[in-house]
Amino acid sequence: MHTGTGHLVLRDGRRLPLNFQFGSNFDEVRSGYLHLNTTCIDPASYGDRMELVCEDGTNVRFVVTHFSDRYLAVSGHIHPQAA
Repeated sequence: MHTGTGHLVLRDGRRLPLNFQFGSNFDEVRSGYLHLNTTCIDPASYGDRMELVCEDGTNVRFVVTHFSDRYLAVSGHIHPQAA
């Protein structure tokens, strides 16, 4: 289990703090849960790719597979940093 903190970056530029918990950590693939208050997020945005910036600077691009007002279930991959 890989856990940590980071920020969810929304399309409008907002950065929401969160805790993450990834159950799979194979090569560049990540899947698990983002724990945060999702009531301020428009559920329509879950149909598009989203981005997590981890405290260590790692960027994870993902899709939402399930959500509630307290978490997002996600699956995605590490996105390389721009040079």
